[in-house]
Amino acid sequence: MTRHRFLKALAITWLGLTILAWPVAASEKEDYAERERKAPPGLQKKLEGLRAEIKSKKLKFSVGYTKAMDYSVEQLAGTRLPKDLPEKARKQNALGRDLLRLDKQERDQFAKGKPGVLPELTVAAQSCATLASFDWRKQGKVTPVRDQGGCGSCWAFGTVATYEGSYLIRNNAAADGSEQYIVTCALDALGNRVGSCAGGWWAFDHVINQGDATEADAPYTATDGSSSLCATGTPYRAVAWGYVSPDGGIPTVAELKGALCTYGPLAVTVRVTALFQAYTGGVFDERDPGPINHAITLIGWDDAQGAWLIKNSWGTWWGETGGFGTDKGYMWIAYESNGIGTGAAWVQATSEFYKASPELQKLLPRAKPMPEPRQR
Repeated sequence: MTRHRFLKALAITWLGLTILAWPVAASEKEDYAERERKAPPGLQKKLEGLRAEIKSKKLKFSVGYTKAMDYSVEQLAGTRLPKDLPEKARKQNALGRDLLRLDKQERDQFAKGKPGVLPELTVAAQSCATLASFDWRKQGKVTPVRDQGGCGSCWAFGTVATYEGSYLIRNNAAADGSEQYIVTCALDALGNRVGSCAGGWWAFDHVINQGDATEADAPYTATDGSSSLCATGTPYRAVAWGYVSPDGGIPTVAELKGALCTYGPLAVTVRVTALFQAYTGGVFDERDPGPINHAITLIGWDDAQGAWLIKNSWGTWWGETGGFGTDKGYMWIAYESNGIGTGAAWVQATSEFYKASPELQKLLPRAKPMPEPRQR
């Protein structure tokens, strides 16, 4: 294809997407407005107060009667920062580097024997971070928005969504992991329970050592579940994970972009407030300085808006489309607003093309044997 034809095709594609986006945006507003008209008087008054706050502070986003407002913030926001996060991050990153190195050796050996078989690990990884905007959904590497309900399991949804993104990138196939299995069964590297509906932290250690079940085998119930669930098979495994920042804190904008391009969607945390809960569109720029309490998935950015694109786990009756597709459940959030990016973590799913290194297994003494690759 000539450069002229390529640019013409690109322009037509962009125009088509833009046209499709117009009625979607209008429909979103109508949906929220209709829901608000039927809302109880107390909730309507609460929204009036939130809009007055937005106006007085000259903020850049809108609010409405989202389904997240049917729950309390405490029910929805269940992520808890480990007290010793800096030390845990340093240890995890040291192990993660070793695991990545061993996985890369196996990958390179496989690629040498079967060139052209493996999917690309990233999309233009060398130049991706220099782009003015990026969205992993446009590469087909983000799974649909889920709904955690009234269980504070956002930490499990962040874990699973990030893993699913890596699986799509590394295997060019979709995974549908079980958040319920993670809530009920996930253990950390020391064998302690990772979390519950009352809150938790990233469960990547469990996905590496024991794996995750499929949603079909362990469907979500928005409860702590029964221990009998833990006998379910766990076909989804990871080979490595780590933090973007050496101390598990908030990475710089450049560091987050680089990690997004290198690893795919990231598990990150943020500070949720009543304004966040009622968000329906625009750039969320509240900049509340309070402690983080919620986990989401970071999937892109837009420098023109000065904002990150995140996928939430509050269903499609919260947030907006983020300018792509028809489903809501996404948010533009200003760089550095509400602690966005705290505890940012990446994970690498096992490859279905080649076997994990025997040396890798030795570094994971608590892990059950890594699965055999599926022949594609």
